[in-house]
Amino acid sequence: MESLLHEDWKKGYSMRFAFGSLLLISLLNAESLDDALDGFDDEEESKSPTTISSTIKKNTKSISPNSFTGKLTEQIAYSYSDDTPHDNISSLKSSILLDYEHKFDNGFKFKTNAKAYYDAIYDIRGEDKYSSDELDELQSEVELYDAYLEGSLSSNLDMKLGRQVVVWGRSDTIRITDVLNPLDNRRPGMVDIEDLRLPVAMAKFDYFVGDWRITPIAVAEQRFSKNPPSGSAFNPNPHSMPKDKSYSDITPALSIGGEFSGWDINFYASELRDDKGYFKNGEINHNRVKMFGTAVNILKGSWLLKSELAHFDGLRYSSTGDREFKRTDGLIGAEYNGIADTIISYDVAVRNLHDYDNRLKKEPIETKERSYQHAFRISSDFMNATIKGNYLISLFGSKMDEGGFQRAWIKYDIANGIYANVGLVDYIGGSKKFDSVSNNDMLFADITYSF
Repeated sequence: MESLLHEDWKKGYSMRFAFGSLLLISLLNAESLDDALDGFDDEEESKSPTTISSTIKKNTKSISPNSFTGKLTEQIAYSYSDDTPHDNISSLKSSILLDYEHKFDNGFKFKTNAKAYYDAIYDIRGEDKYSSDELDELQSEVELYDAYLEGSLSSNLDMKLGRQVVVWGRSDTIRITDVLNPLDNRRPGMVDIEDLRLPVAMAKFDYFVGDWRITPIAVAEQRFSKNPPSGSAFNPNPHSMPKDKSYSDITPALSIGGEFSGWDINFYASELRDDKGYFKNGEINHNRVKMFGTAVNILKGSWLLKSELAHFDGLRYSSTGDREFKRTDGLIGAEYNGIADTIISYDVAVRNLHDYDNRLKKEPIETKERSYQHAFRISSDFMNATIKGNYLISLFGSKMDEGGFQRAWIKYDIANGIYANVGLVDYIGGSKKFDSVSNNDMLFADITYSF
């Protein structure tokens, strides 16, 4: 009875949280709404200024040639978990990002950046209270991110060599065709995908023919997603996870895209190491998997209509031996920007595993024959764009009843080069995967200084 009451309270809390977040954004942006009623993570580049990509591409702060820049960030997180030592103040992280860029006289550009962080909470609460895996993964880290050379070899041929991020598809929350870069999932739900992608060493060439772009890619570095370490708040399993098997092969990928007035279309093909992998001989093995996909986007007035389709061949799972599977994933979505300074979007995806085997129910995370994911987000600028309110909810299951998370946060530009984020993450139970982390709701706040 107590668990049922707790679950009812949890569902009611989630609904109140979602409603309150939307109400907060609406109230803060009331002036912009009135104006609107009066008149009611490096996407692939385009050389045509009138295409759909250039119409909806977000403005980014340009970095001066031959420049050295950076960011200093201090972040604190407070967890509502009752699991010691991951309760109360659960993180006190200091991080630095350093970025160097040099532009050569011939137009080529070299760019590199590195990130380091240290979380002092492990010293404050005592390292002996944490698992060795968590200390190794989350206490500190120094990593090279982007490191590439790019430029034009001719008027219609560009190249980009080195560690980089290449985004396929256009969904901001759900990955369907976006398969080239792994993710940092060690603290799930805290930030968007665009801030989670891990760069991979690639050789990428863009050949432009009229309205079309042909992009062959050779992936020279086999990296896999970083998942929560054993004993951490998001992986209570006390046993150490097996390591990923290392690979040194080069895998191919190809993108062919056409961008036209009001719409675009892309075709994708790749043979990559499966990011999830399967357990065999004491390691996580990653089979080479073929992927064929497409994405179509249509811009109509204030609406952007999105669709993605991907077919995978060669998937393997721990519970089914050497048997290989095929899976087809699809997504449809819509994005609306008809309200001043506001963007509203909804995406829904379905993943269908062909020739289902009942042994898959024994996977560490149950693998279903058909699974669904929904994502709704709203973001709005107000006070002359110095404050941006955001809300995101991502739920699984055809009836949105198999767990997920929701996050509401506000970004405030305090001064030139200084901004802060304050937010709340609510993890929602409904399946074995999310029930184990549903009590990890947390408040977070950070302040960043850019130089």
